[in-house]
Amino acid sequence: MAPVQEMTRDSLVARRADILARLQMTRDELAAKIAASSLSSDEWDAKDEIEGIEFLLGEE
Repeated sequence: MAPVQEMTRDSLVARRADILARLQMTRDELAAKIAASSLSSDEWDAKDEIEGIEFLLGEE
């Protein structure tokens, strides 16, 4: 069984910021690339992780 990790709101927000910093783009810039379907494989992975974070934050 996988261990359960408890994430705080602050840690989720920080993780999202780290992902966007690694991509060197803002959330709006990533959203524009998503809308244009022009993501690299790293950007697709980041998109999936950010969407999961936003779900947990209730920001869908």
